[in-house]
Amino acid sequence: MSNVEQIAQMNADEVRAFAVRLLTEINDVRRDNTFKQLKIDQLTHEMALMKRRKFGAVSEQMKGEQRHLFEETVEADLEAMTLELKALQRTEAKAEPKQTPKRAPLPASLPRTEVHHEPESTRCNCGCTLTRIGEDVSEKLDYTPGVFSVERHVRGKWVCRQCETLLQAPVPAHVIDKGLPTTGLLAHVLVAKYLDHLPLYRQEGIFGRAGLELPRSTLAQWVGRCGVALQPLVDALRGAMFERSVLHADETPVAMLAPGQGKTHKAYIWAYGTTSYDPLQAVVYDFAESRAGKHARRFLEGWRGKLVCDDFAGYKALFVGSITEAGCMAHARRKFHELWVSHKSPIAEEALTFFRTLYDIERMAHALNAHERHRLRALQTQPLLDTLHRWMLLQRQQATDGTALAKALDYSLKRWDALVRFADDGNLPIDNNHLENRIRPIALGRANWLFAGSLRGGQRAAAVMSLIQSAKLNGHDPHAYLNDALARLPTQPASRIDDLLPHRWQPI
Repeated sequence: MSNVEQIAQMNADEVRAFAVRLLTEINDVRRDNTFKQLKIDQLTHEMALMKRRKFGAVSEQMKGEQRHLFEETVEADLEAMTLELKALQRTEAKAEPKQTPKRAPLPASLPRTEVHHEPESTRCNCGCTLTRIGEDVSEKLDYTPGVFSVERHVRGKWVCRQCETLLQAPVPAHVIDKGLPTTGLLAHVLVAKYLDHLPLYRQEGIFGRAGLELPRSTLAQWVGRCGVALQPLVDALRGAMFERSVLHADETPVAMLAPGQGKTHKAYIWAYGTTSYDPLQAVVYDFAESRAGKHARRFLEGWRGKLVCDDFAGYKALFVGSITEAGCMAHARRKFHELWVSHKSPIAEEALTFFRTLYDIERMAHALNAHERHRLRALQTQPLLDTLHRWMLLQRQQATDGTALAKALDYSLKRWDALVRFADDGNLPIDNNHLENRIRPIALGRANWLFAGSLRGGQRAAAVMSLIQSAKLNGHDPHAYLNDALARLPTQPASRIDDLLPHRWQPI
């Protein structure tokens, strides 16, 4: 029934309700189109800026490693933006003439493995037996450390002589449509870059010694496309993490190139993760251009719970709402340890004895469940904390303002409630060390991946590292995990994306 016929059968109230509903739908479509157009304009502008940087005088000012890193990041960013732009312009893209990329054949000297794709049944619907009349062959490049090989995907063509029906197995879905690399090669490039800290220009040399020249521009395009493809997984991992009531937070600086100036400035990777007690083991990194607290507020928006962190001022604005601060006892201990190492202070040594006993109790508590842990802390930890607090107050009365001892005592006394909150909650850890261990790989490798002035490049690195480190936390080989996830993503229903998260992933 047409809209006109529907309206003709309505009374006045129904017509008004129908008009309001129709107007709402029109406004929703307009808002959606406006948002898409704004996003298209933004991406087009970003791509124009990136191309000017790529071919402009700025790149000529850079030397050595900086220039290599800048070039590969620009290539990856351009590929990622092109992919996002095509997704927004999908209807227009369908009308464009099909362009078949020309690719040089893979060297005949490389070993080849054939993968056959045939119909499940070779019997036609009319009852006749199909006859094989040919095949289509596509080749994909695979890599195991030091050795290239080729996968030959053979798709047989079958025809029914009686009714002239042609049957052929469909082209297997791939994370890079009609791409050259297997998911194994893509996983290798990502793991080498973001876990083993090998920039693409170094990987280019390694691949060359293995017998095949792969330009870093090609590798960068693969990285850009994989970053876009993996982002839904990272978003789902963040959503799963937000269901937990206790999280860790920490941040570490990284050098970020500013192409407009030819210099570097300090950007930050923020890390958020579950506790070592949590059955869900996950860490999600967030790249930001500064250490401003607004980045933590943006990332944690909508989450409620207890946040284990240090005394950095950027987190303080979080604790006026639905998030409760839990302090890091390791930071409090560190102040006295530094004092003892520097001055052999007997008061600092006495404080360290208290902390040592606290951590002895925690070692016993770690093997217990939350209820048992809370009970143990009530019996042993709480009395010790009360004694430590009285001791600190007494020592502070005798310490001279401004001295190293006074500062060490003030650090603990001023945030005592946050530091001892773990004693009353069996789900809370005593410190932030679990997450600090997750952020250490970044500190070790950051010299090898300056983000070349690209916020997008930093965010892509944070996303891939989130999946790699979460896979390691769950006992998986990162290469095996990424290989399988990239292979299954193109056909994985959105409703089942959680099945590919590191803590739920099971290899097929």
